[in-house]
Amino acid sequence: MKTTGKKIGFTIVELLIVIVVIAVLAAITVVAYNGIQNRAKNTQVQNDIRQVSKLIELYNADMGSYPSTGGLNNVYTDSNCVLATDSGGYKGANWIPSMSAYTSSLPQNPGLSGTGRGEGGCYVYASDGTTYILSAWNAKRGGPTSDVMYRRLGFREGGFFGDNGYMCNHPGNVGGLTGSPLAYSAQYDYYKQSYTISNITSCNETPPSGA
Repeated sequence: MKTTGKKIGFTIVELLIVIVVIAVLAAITVVAYNGIQNRAKNTQVQNDIRQVSKLIELYNADMGSYPSTGGLNNVYTDSNCVLATDSGGYKGANWIPSMSAYTSSLPQNPGLSGTGRGEGGCYVYASDGTTYILSAWNAKRGGPTSDVMYRRLGFREGGFFGDNGYMCNHPGNVGGLTGSPLAYSAQYDYYKQSYTISNITSCNETPPSGA
């Protein structure tokens, strides 16, 4: 008598189920990996800014003033900053003045182009000698923040740094107000997209409704 063997294999439905499961697992893996990358880069940026703040405090302890850029509206930025500077600004490796006696090199931002609101992120500093603002501006990866090193003071929106750079709790596009009629959006809030350290206490940092 002849026996017929049963064909072993996957049906089209089974193959589709396997493909869908693999696609879902791959998507989860990509999201998790991106989250790990973002956290690592955010930690690096925070550590960079904290280290620089220690250097300028050492300078202040020695000299009785902070390294001055000539005023809070004269903004210095690191050499990797993708934004241009105008006549009142400076862009280069020595973005904190007079630091040669305290460090052989200052940190440069680790390729912060396209972070925050999709514009360039930069390490920036401004000081009149008495007060200072130090920031990884628009450098927060993974969305806006309101916890670590969040201050509602900093710099103008993207385009360039230099004259008229410092803004205290500015409304409009810098502080998150957008649209018509104006409404608050965390995604458009540069302050929440940044890590900032400053000794300024005169700024009213009350956040807008919804922030």
